[in-house]
Amino acid sequence: MHAAVSYVVRLFLYMALKQARVTPHSEYDEALRRAAGLGERKRAKLLQRSASLYNGILVGPESLLPPDLEGAAGGGVAPHWRRGHFRMQPFGIGNQQRKLIFVAPALIHAEQLQGDLPVPKSYRAGAAVAVASTT
Repeated sequence: MHAAVSYVVRLFLYMALKQARVTPHSEYDEALRRAAGLGERKRAKLLQRSASLYNGILVGPESLLPPDLEGAAGGGVAPHWRRGHFRMQPFGIGNQQRKLIFVAPALIHAEQLQGDLPVPKSYRAGAAVAVASTT
């Protein structure tokens, strides 16, 4: 019960902010207005479909950033740079032949960015050096 009350209180506090996004959605009222100008059969159909509609208020940003999805199955990933790399590209009749191409670095999920671009990681080619611990 405490969690539900806390959620409602935070919702009302958010709605009181100047920068809060509060968008009224009156789907039910719009369906009733459309039904007023229709014939009897179409009005009955629309009223039957409008039984599942409701008026509401959408509170919050238009799009949400994905939460940290560590260990979540089927989750998305945060915006990041994909390294450039070489690959063998199939081509020709039936994609039977291969040619070496370079795939340029690309910014993944750029539409989710808010603010600065993520900095690409620097990579060092070569064998990794194994460090032995003496404990």
